[in-house]
Amino acid sequence: MIGQLLQKGVRIPAPQSVVCEDIDIARIQPGAVLYPGTVLRGRETFIGREACIGLGGGAFVENAQIGAHAQVMQGTYKKCALLDHTVVRNGAEIREGSILEEGAELGHTVGLKQSIFFPEVVAGSLINFCDVLIAGGTSRKDHSEIGSCMALYNYTPQGDKFASIFGDVVHGLFLDQPPVFVGGQTQIVSPVCVGYGAVVAAGSKLTGNLASGRIYGSSGKEFERDFDRSLIWRPDLKVENTRYYFGQLMCYRAWYENVRLPLFAGSEEAPIYEAVLEHIDSGLKERHKRLSAFVNKLPASLEKHRAQGHDREVTAHEHALELAARAVEMPAHFNYSGIVAYLRREMQQGKRYVECMRALPPALRG
Repeated sequence: MIGQLLQKGVRIPAPQSVVCEDIDIARIQPGAVLYPGTVLRGRETFIGREACIGLGGGAFVENAQIGAHAQVMQGTYKKCALLDHTVVRNGAEIREGSILEEGAELGHTVGLKQSIFFPEVVAGSLINFCDVLIAGGTSRKDHSEIGSCMALYNYTPQGDKFASIFGDVVHGLFLDQPPVFVGGQTQIVSPVCVGYGAVVAAGSKLTGNLASGRIYGSSGKEFERDFDRSLIWRPDLKVENTRYYFGQLMCYRAWYENVRLPLFAGSEEAPIYEAVLEHIDSGLKERHKRLSAFVNKLPASLEKHRAQGHDREVTAHEHALELAARAVEMPAHFNYSGIVAYLRREMQQGKRYVECMRALPPALRG
């Protein structure tokens, strides 16, 4: 198999040190570079032209899709998609459902799962980011950024998992929104929604939503009190934020189904966009499962709050149950056919997707 890749034009500086197991050779494009210590595994693995895999000690890639000109250094990449020109430095663990769009960049030792980075979003080093979507920024010099040593916590003491969103999909797709800035050594407790142009000051702990154009900082305060694991507090905010996140994912899915897939249909890059759609579906499934499990706990918590006379929490629980019973609607519909026609025309002239999106006429944005 290594010999077949070499004949195809894949560059392998030390063939004896690279392992390929049950891969589809047709999905490994000419010009890709596999550095010593790299392992490719799985029929869904895709490597684009001129992508550099495993620089700095080898990479383990299993059923992941890596786009053209990406630079993916030492780390583990499973069931994720990294589109064209992404950069991931050493020590990465990029897990199921994660999507890095064009030009997104990660520093060293970053862990992601079910996380979506829009084009040219940058994250520093030593970061834990699970169940999150981040958009924003208008250029490579004006991008949303996550500072080093930042941790996003998605898991509660009751065993529930929530997602957070920075910016949104509806506006973020057009790459014309102010960047979001999260300073280094911050802690964020999901679920939160952070608006475009917002800033979380370095060293802060954010536990609630932050509106667009606002800056937030905190010094923290020590406390000690009784803890009852069966009591849930302000579930209405958690359900409301989860429903919002779910709706944005639905919009994101519709974009790939109606714009990205038709745009690249029949091309050698098509498999990566087909896979992204599957990763989005994985995220939708995960959010539905986690929300259902959380909502199932609310009746028991509600009765305890009622018995203890916590009127505010009773109201919050009742509202949460009402919200959870409503169907989630997709927040926006676009002129998909018009957008595809425009992008196809522009990209046939050699322009990149990101470049074309930034120049998209306002009449097509809806």
